[in-house]
Order: sequence, then structure tokens, then C-alpha cells
Amino acid sequence: MLSEEIIRALVIERQHIHKPWPGDLPALIRHLGALQLDAIQVITRAHHHQLYNRLPRYRESQLQTAERRREIFEYWSHAAAYLPMERYRYARVRMDRVREGQRHWFEKNAKLCRHVLDRVRAEGALKASDFVKGKGGWWEWSDEKKALEQLFHEGELMVSHRDGFQKVFDLPERLLPSHIATDTASDADYGRHLVRTFLRCQGVGRPEEIAYLRRHDKPLVKRAVDAMLKSGELMPLGRELILAEDGRPMPARPARRARLLSPFDPLVLQRKRLKRLFDFDYQLECYLPAHKRRYGYFCLPILYGDKFAGVADLKADREAGLLRIKSLHWKADPGAALKASFTRALAGFARFHGLEAQAL
Repeated sequence: MLSEEIIRALVIERQHIHKPWPGDLPALIRHLGALQLDAIQVITRAHHHQLYNRLPRYRESQLQTAERRREIFEYWSHAAAYLPMERYRYARVRMDRVREGQRHWFEKNAKLCRHVLDRVRAEGALKASDFVKGKGGWWEWSDEKKALEQLFHEGELMVSHRDGFQKVFDLPERLLPSHIATDTASDADYGRHLVRTFLRCQGVGRPEEIAYLRRHDKPLVKRAVDAMLKSGELMPLGRELILAEDGRPMPARPARRARLLSPFDPLVLQRKRLKRLFDFDYQLECYLPAHKRRYGYFCLPILYGDKFAGVADLKADREAGLLRIKSLHWKADPGAALKASFTRALAGFARFHGLEAQAL
């Protein structure tokens, strides 16, 4: 058995929150398994925030460069995400399922999909606005936009890049590097991949956490866990699972400094796991009606050492050049050291966005 303190330290060490990632951006995404995207831009988009917390001197152009070099690609993991290009064959599992009838968000219009695909094939990379000029919102997609998304989820189209935040679609054969394997991973290989990827970047976990938001993958994860336990590739530590190669880990004590995390950061994404390991009850409240919010619209968790100290509701005020603090909530009365560390973290976070931090 590992103590709760060692488990927390191991998870934080593997997430490279306090200890920066030593390699480049594509290698970091390989380690994390996926870099979740999100459209909310109260401060910055979620993927940039996650990279800022792990890569020294990160700049947004680095992500665009990695995509342009085809070192990463956009697809679906547990949610919309950037994935390592060399793991394209694992994405094929879901692509094949959708092509064979697994529904994503809406019914397929096969005739319109053929029309859209023919246009991309003939004209080159296109985005939804190249088909229909309209003012539809997020949930008011045009039929052509739905067709593009259907083809994307089937793997018939890939995202070349984004224009603003609009996806630009093209044929896979025009985007995939020649050395990338395009065959579909077997179910056994895919299940093992999910288990190993999760435990490499999270340290420890349980089957239900490995299969988080992967309803169709749960049986594959269960079978992979059973096989890996039998072969000795996995070790049980109480209810936790750990890769046998990790043995009895002795992670370094987490640095006692404050870090502001994205609500979509892989360290906090699974709220039940967060509560179980860190005794931190957190919810992103932007999806709640205003009268039901306890702390604010877009609260960021505050990590201090190996504990979560509170949440800060922040907003970028571009006109004033300020990162504004709408509210600040501590789990317990913070001491001088935590306050000073939080002030430094806030100032650095503001500078990353070209802003000044509002005075506390």
C-alpha cells in the first residue's frame, strides 16, 4: 500500500505541475496522452493554459507549429483534443465505430456528406463558412457543418488547422505523414494503450478512471486490466493500479508554491478522483445558472504543494490590460507564505496573457 501523501506526490510529479516538463511540446502531449481543447475564452483557451503550466517559456505559436509540422492532430479522446500523430492508429478505433453507425451528436445525412467530401476533394481544405454564410451559434450548426463534423468523426476528413477557432478540414491523405501507420489498432492493443497512457501520466488509477467518459471503451479497459494483472504488467496497490515497472515509487516532495490550474487540466478533470485523492470538492460553474453558483463563473483551482487551497474566479479585461479577480475563496485561512506564492503565480499567469494582475 502507498500512503495518501505518496500517492498525491506521485500524481503531481507525473503531471509535471511543479516540476516543468523537460522535453518539447509534442513529447509532453505524448506523455499526457491528449491535450483537451475547449471553446471557453474567459482568460485563454484551456489547451494553452495546460501547456503554460508545464512548459517553460511556452508561447501559443508553439502549438500551431507542432500542428503544422504534423507532430500532433486534432480528434476526439474523452473530449475534443490534440493527440500525438504517431498514435493515429488508436484514433482509428473510434473512427471505424462512427463510420459503422455509432452515433455522435446527430443523424448522418449520407447524400450531403458525399457532396461535402467531393468539394473538399476537388477544391482543397475548406471550413464550414465556405459552404454556408450564416450566423448560427454553437448549437445552430448548418447542415453542411454537421456533414463536415460527421466526416471528421468518421476519419474521412481531418482538421488541417484552425482559422480563428474554425476548423479547416482536408483529406487525411493530404495531411498524414508517410511514416504514420494508418491501420486500426486491435481491441486488445487499444485497451492496453488506454491503461498504459493513463498510468504513465497519472501514476495510479482505477479502471473506472481509466475509462472516464469512454462508455464504449469500458469493456476493452476491463479486459486489458485483467490481462495486464495476469501477465504482471500491472500491480495492484489496494484498490489502485500501478505499472509494474514503477515498482514502489518514491516521488519527490511537491514544491510548496501556488499554481493556477485550468478547469480542464488533467489533474483536476475527473472531479470524483480529485475529491478522493485530494479532498477537493470542485465544480466548474459556468454551466450553472448564475443564482446556483457558489464561487463564480470561471473559477480556477489553486494548487499549493500537494493540496488544493481554494479557487479564484478570474477574467481577462483586455481593454484595461488587467487580469481581474472577480472573487477569491480559500478552503482555510491562508498564511503569509501561501498569499505571497499566490501573488507571484497570479502575476506570472497575467504576464503570459499580456496583462497586469489586479492588486489583491
